[in-house]
Amino acid sequence: MTFGNPIFLWGLLAVPLPILLHLFFRRRKAYIAFSTLQFFQQQKRYLAHRRRLREFLLLLFRTLALLCLVLALSKMLLQSMPASFASRTNVALLVDDTLSMDRKLSSGMTAFKLAAQKADEILDTLSEGDAVSLIFLSGRQGVALTRKRQMVRQLLEEARVTGATGSFSVGFKQALADLAANGAPCQEIFVISDFQANQAPAQPIELDQTKGLRVYFLPIASDTQNLSVESIQLSTRPHMIHKRMFIPYEISNHGDNECDTEVSLAIDNEIVRSETVSVPANARVKRRFEYVPLRAGFLSGSVQITDRQLALDNRRFFTINVHENIRALLLESDILNRVRPFHFLKLAIDPTEDDALNGIHTEQGFLQEITPKELESHHVVVLANPQPLTAQASAMLARYMEHGGTVLVFAGSDVTALTFAAVPNEKLQKLFGEREQAKFNGITFKGALSDLNSLLQMDLVKWQRLCILAPSDTSTVLAESHGHALIIEENIGTGSFIACAFSIRRDTSNWPELKSFPIVMIHLLNYAAHDPQQNRGILCGQPLRLAARVATDTHVTLRHSDGLPVEVPVEKTEATYADTWQPGVITADKAAPRSTAVNPVPAESMLAQMKPGKFENVVRGKINVLKTDAAVDSQVRNYRQGSDLTGLFLFLVMILLLCETLLGNTCFSSNTPKQKNAGSR
Repeated sequence: MTFGNPIFLWGLLAVPLPILLHLFFRRRKAYIAFSTLQFFQQQKRYLAHRRRLREFLLLLFRTLALLCLVLALSKMLLQSMPASFASRTNVALLVDDTLSMDRKLSSGMTAFKLAAQKADEILDTLSEGDAVSLIFLSGRQGVALTRKRQMVRQLLEEARVTGATGSFSVGFKQALADLAANGAPCQEIFVISDFQANQAPAQPIELDQTKGLRVYFLPIASDTQNLSVESIQLSTRPHMIHKRMFIPYEISNHGDNECDTEVSLAIDNEIVRSETVSVPANARVKRRFEYVPLRAGFLSGSVQITDRQLALDNRRFFTINVHENIRALLLESDILNRVRPFHFLKLAIDPTEDDALNGIHTEQGFLQEITPKELESHHVVVLANPQPLTAQASAMLARYMEHGGTVLVFAGSDVTALTFAAVPNEKLQKLFGEREQAKFNGITFKGALSDLNSLLQMDLVKWQRLCILAPSDTSTVLAESHGHALIIEENIGTGSFIACAFSIRRDTSNWPELKSFPIVMIHLLNYAAHDPQQNRGILCGQPLRLAARVATDTHVTLRHSDGLPVEVPVEKTEATYADTWQPGVITADKAAPRSTAVNPVPAESMLAQMKPGKFENVVRGKINVLKTDAAVDSQVRNYRQGSDLTGLFLFLVMILLLCETLLGNTCFSSNTPKQKNAGSR
C-alpha cells in the first residue's frame, strides 16, 4: 500500500477534531434543588439512550468522512507487488517481428513500427538501475539483460520485420532465462504482438511458479484482408536453354472480399510477364507463366502481386539452373573388364562427341575414380551391370540422390541381391533379385512414359533373361510386360533410383538392335534427369546448410539478393548460415547448393488473430492487457503503483456526509418542543 500524494497525510492530524469538539461541547449534568417535583413531566429513560446513540453515530460519520477525505487527497494505492519494487526491476521485452507484423494499420504505419514505438514508451518507464532484455519472437538475436537502454533503442530502430513465424513458448522461455540471470525481486514481461493464432502454444505456458512476476500483453489489431503468393512449384527436371518452361504459382485470398490483383513474373529483377487475376473471397487461384530461357546458368526470379495489406508475402522467389543440355555420367564398376557395357546406349543417346544431338551430353568414367564434386555436375548417373558396390561408393551415391540426383541402373548377369547390399536404404537392398528365363515379347509403359505406347510398336522386343525386381509400397512402376515389372522408380530424398530388369546389351533381349531402342532411351534419360542444384528453397528463419566444394576451404562466401557479401566459417567441409530472416535469393561461391530461394512462411499470411478472451491459451496466470490507443507509460505506472482508491474514498465521503445530514435533521426535529393545546388547560 502506497500513497501518490503523501503530503496530504498530515491531514490525519485533523481526524480526531470531531471527537475533541464533541468532548468540549458535551452536556454536563447540573444538580438543582427544587421544593417539589409535581410540576415536572417524567420522561422514559430509553429516549435518552436513543439520543446518545444518534450523537455517537454523528460523531462516527463525521470522523470517518474526514478520514476518507484525507486518504482520497493523499491518493492511496493498493499495491500487490513487494515493497522493494521501486528499488530495482528486471524487464523482458518480447517483440513480435514475424511476417504478419508487416501489415498496414489505419494510420499508414506497419504493426511492427507501432510495436517499436510502444517498446520505446515502456523503456521510458524504467528507472536508473533497472535492467531490460530485448527478445524477438522470430528467434533472431536480440539483447541480453542490460542496463544500457540506449543500446536496446538502437536495435529497435534498426530492426526489420522478418518473413519467419514465431513461437510464444520459445520466447517466454528465453524471457524467463534472462530475468533469472539477475535476481531482482520484481520482474516484468511485456509481449507486444498481433497474437497470430498459428503461434499459440499447444499448452498454456505456466508462469504461476515465478514469484514477483507481472505479465503485460499489448495486442495490435488490424484488418485481416490479405492477398499472398502461396507457392511456386517448379519441375525438378533440368531446364534447357531456348526451351519453354512453365512457372506455376498459387495466389490465396485470406479476406472476405473478392480482390483483383496484377501478377508479374520477374527474371533477374526485370519484369517479363504480367497479367490481372481475380481471386474470390477465402479462395485460391492457380495460374502459370511461360518463359523461354535465353542463356545458360543460374537465373533468379520471382512472382509478385500488388497488395497493400502485407508487403512481405507479395513476392515469392525461385532459382533455376539453365543448362545447354542434359549431362549424363556413364559409370563402369569393373576397371579390368574389357567389355564396353555402354556401347549401344552411347550410340542411342549421344552418337557424336561433343555435339549432344539429342540434347544429352554423356561422359564416361569408373565408379572407383569418381568424386562427389563430379557427381553433382551431372543430372543422371548410369550404371550398367555393376559389381557389388563398396560402402564408400554406396554412401556417395546415396548422398547424390538425397540432394536431387538420379541413379539409373541396368541389370546384367553380375547384378544380384548383394550388388546394393552396402547402400544405406533398405528398399534398394531388396530391389534386385535373381535372374530368370523370359519367353515373352513386348513392353508396356506406364505413368510418365505412357505416351510411348502410342508412338512405338514394342511387340518386336523378345526377352531372354530378366532380373526379378521386388518393388516396395512406395515404388512407381514405369514399364512392365506380362505381369513382370521391367522399370521401377524409387524416390530417395529429393532424387530417385531407377532400376531396369534388363541390360543394355544383347544378353537379355534383342532390343538394342531395334529402332525403338534409341527413342525409348532418350525419353528415359530425359525423364530420369533431375537437377541436384535447381529449385532449392527454404523458409525464412530456417538455417541454410552448405557443403564446401574444396575440402581445404575455411570460409564460404554468400551473397543475398538485397545485401552485401558475408563469409560463413566452414567446419568439416560444411557451413551453416542462420541469417535467413529476409526473403530473397542467396548465392554461394565454391559451395553447394549454389543458389537458394528464401521465402516467407505461408501460415503467417493468414491474419487470424487471437481474441483478448483467448489469451489464457498463451499464458496460465494473471495477464494485464494494455491499450494500444493510449499512452503505455501511464498504464504501466498505474499497474506498478497499484489500484488507485481515490474514487472509492470520495464516494465514501459523499455517503457519510449524506448519512450525517439525514441523521442530523432527524435529531433536530426530535429535539424541537411541541406546543400544548390551549383547550386542554
